[in-house]
This record gives sequence, structure tokens and C-alpha cells, in this order.
Amino acid sequence: MKQVEERYISFEASKMAYRDIKNSVDTAKREGIAEGMNQKALDIARNMLADGIDINLIMKYSGLTQEQIEKLK
Repeated sequence: MKQVEERYISFEASKMAYRDIKNSVDTAKREGIAEGMNQKALDIARNMLADGIDINLIMKYSGLTQEQIEKLK
């Protein structure tokens, strides 16, 4: 009976470790996607600035703040 309990405890610990790793990977994936989207918005804003587009329009379509756009100049 003790072996069964030990195996069960080991199995539960393994499941918890798997969940922790999966949560870490999922979080990292979401953060990476968000970072990529932000970088794309910055790239688009930089191109819009280069084309002389008004900063208010850039803010509207990029979702960036005026401060973020000003830093690109």
C-alpha cells in the first residue's frame, strides 16, 4: 500500500510540475506576441513619421501614445 501512495504522490508532483512549466510557457508566449505587436506598431509609426503623417493620425492608427511616438523622432 505504501508503494501506491508514493506513486500517487509522485504522480501528483509530476502533474503540478507540468502545469507550472506549461503556465510559464503560455505566459512567455503571450508576452512575446505582445512584444512583437508593440514592435510592429513602433515600426509602422516610424514609417508614418518618415512620410510626414500627422502625429494625431499616427496615434489613432497605431495605438501608441504621443510620448512613444515622440521618442521615435
